[in-house]
Amino acid sequence: MPHVVCSLEAPCRRPFDVRGLLEFFAVRALPGVEVVDTERLLYCRTIDLARLLPVAPESGPCPGVLQVDFGGSRMCAEVRATAGGGLESCREEEVERRVRRLFDLDANPDAIRSGLSDHSELASGGQSPAGVRIPGAWCRFETAVRAVLGQQISVAGARTLAGRLVAALGAELPESLRTPGLERTFPLPERVAAFDLRTIGLPASRAQALRAMAAEVAAGRLRMDAEPAEVRERLLAIKGIGPWTVEYVAMRALGDADAFPASDLGLRKAVNPDEPPSAVELEAMAESWRPLRAYAAISLWRRGGGG
Repeated sequence: MPHVVCSLEAPCRRPFDVRGLLEFFAVRALPGVEVVDTERLLYCRTIDLARLLPVAPESGPCPGVLQVDFGGSRMCAEVRATAGGGLESCREEEVERRVRRLFDLDANPDAIRSGLSDHSELASGGQSPAGVRIPGAWCRFETAVRAVLGQQISVAGARTLAGRLVAALGAELPESLRTPGLERTFPLPERVAAFDLRTIGLPASRAQALRAMAAEVAAGRLRMDAEPAEVRERLLAIKGIGPWTVEYVAMRALGDADAFPASDLGLRKAVNPDEPPSAVELEAMAESWRPLRAYAAISLWRRGGGG
């Protein structure tokens, strides 16, 4: 039977647009891995407790389920697994770090307000950008994979491809942990690197780029927890990965508050639906949003319904 092996609680600095953040996750919820309830303000996902630390144990995967509840004024999170007892302190600390990154709990709303509130073009439905949070990453590699899958296609199309990848390569959860929508963990880099990604519907060029990135991560040459400048450089060196992907990964996986994918069509249309600016024009416009351009991007995506 499953046991609660870790529980956390933390305050949420206000203003905090929790519903908007969860809506962003909901439209991208990865089949088999994530379930998001925007009414009850719940986020659930499968995780591998064995992969929390850089050096994974030789005993193999240890699947679990993370549930995060924003129903009150605080964030409450718990991890369930089949193994009894609690997590070691180092793994519990890593769970907390990842949850805080996933929901951008360390954001400073006062700084966001002072930096962006004077820009009326960033308001979404009359709301101040101060409540916006960057949708982060539980697993940086997973987010990078999904960014490559999403190159030049819709959010729905990228979600479909990611779901096929999980169905083909993800490890199944034990029956006692499995619930509708939570059935598998995200595949490991070495499995992605060895798989013929064309079988899930990827064009050959994008399949090659994704396999190359996964191989770099599996070999330890690309460390997603390295300095952002190093991660950017190594990603750009991979054929088929361009600036849009790197900026998106920097924003969501690396926590770069100033990352900005200026070529994104959704951002450009959010600024002007009738005559979208060019990427160069949007880049110039975004200079006044530094060093908070990632929050500006999320605000624009919220207004335009994309991202």
